[in-house]
Amino acid sequence: MIKAYLIHGTSTRDDDWFPWLEEAAKPAIEIDRLWLPNPYRPIQSEWSQAIDDQIEPHDNLILIAHSLGCITALRYLEHHQIKNARLLLVGAFDKNLPNYPQLDKFMVPTPNYQQINPKISKATVITAKDDPIAPYKNSIEVANKIRAKLIVQETGGHFLSSDGFTKFPLVLKELNKLAK
Repeated sequence: MIKAYLIHGTSTRDDDWFPWLEEAAKPAIEIDRLWLPNPYRPIQSEWSQAIDDQIEPHDNLILIAHSLGCITALRYLEHHQIKNARLLLVGAFDKNLPNYPQLDKFMVPTPNYQQINPKISKATVITAKDDPIAPYKNSIEVANKIRAKLIVQETGGHFLSSDGFTKFPLVLKELNKLAK
């Protein structure tokens, strides 16, 4: 069985499409939805420690991340010796969001892509043009920085249950491709 880890943004681990993906990926892929402290008031050091406590660094690591979880996943790769990591980033961004100044401290420093890129073997970034939280152009920039496959949807918002995403077959499809 293949193991993957899901790092979600500012929501709880049982929100949105995360539980669905965990079940839909079985039995081929076991997904561990990670616990992050204070999801609605995230502190970078606390999240980094929580990820370190839940993921033992290893080669061929698969990370699925959503929203603020994307920069957290990138930082995890930056700070660990890992080869052939595979990333699936949804609603990714690596810079301040004008409508969310409370996240500005979380965004500093910018990930060091020179340290991250050699560790990635495959990556996909999914975004929507109508994302009201993380402008899709930010996701395009992240995809370009990590040389990822980019999927831009016309609609989808930030891919939350409030946007109609309690299931997300596209993520499952792309996860299966990354896991091969």
